[in-house]
Amino acid sequence: MRRADGSPVDVVTSGAGPGLVLVHGARSSGDYVRLADRLGARFTVHRYDREAAGRGGERYAVADDVALLGAVLTRTGARLVLGHGLGGLVALLATAGLLERSIDRVAVYDAVLPIDGSVPEEALEQAARALATNSPDLALAHLDRHLRTSSLQTVAGRFERVQRLLGGVLARTEWGRSTAARLPQVLAETRAGLQFDGPADVYAGLPVRALLLTGERSPAHFGAAALAMAEAVPTATALVAGGCGHDSLLRAARRCVGPIETFLGGETLF
Repeated sequence: MRRADGSPVDVVTSGAGPGLVLVHGARSSGDYVRLADRLGARFTVHRYDREAAGRGGERYAVADDVALLGAVLTRTGARLVLGHGLGGLVALLATAGLLERSIDRVAVYDAVLPIDGSVPEEALEQAARALATNSPDLALAHLDRHLRTSSLQTVAGRFERVQRLLGGVLARTEWGRSTAARLPQVLAETRAGLQFDGPADVYAGLPVRALLLTGERSPAHFGAAALAMAEAVPTATALVAGGCGHDSLLRAARRCVGPIETFLGGETLF
């Protein structure tokens, strides 16, 4: 199995139970070990690095990622999908009909879901400009504002001098170290995802049950898009994970992972 550029794809499998493919977000699949271990108690979890993982993100196309997910589903025989961030958009597009592969249920957490301009682009553009002017710490701070709305951002506001200081702090955190090297890729992927902006009813024919889970402490645009889609799509349910932020899925936080386990296990959420 290979990516669109011909490079091989390694699928890491762990756990036992129904097959579940995990589609990562801004971090690589290796950062989801804790989540895979938690889910592995109920599911056979398959992890892989998406199309642009480990490269600069040049020529990235969401359609290539959707096709790669289809290949992983075919190879593993899994019928459940969990997507995070942009991986959530990939999972939903695959389920909505870009694949001829059957999916039973799909769950996404803080999906990059552009609906009628729901995804704000200001912080992304500022991050891209900072990166182009060789200011990676500032770019990291702007990306943090777009993805995570950390408590530090509340203090920093949008003043560049303070954002630079914040970027330096973030660069020394686990999130910052993992994300900094992948900034060009993350920005390229997110911009590509925004090309799918449109009305929520585009997903109205979603053929399977979908859980649109967002974090209470995540940026508001994730929840707004999930709610808009749930209102337009009969098979979709929007739910907020109390006390959780964008990275809570990576940490396998109970209040974040619990609803996903319940939903993908075929149980009733309410």
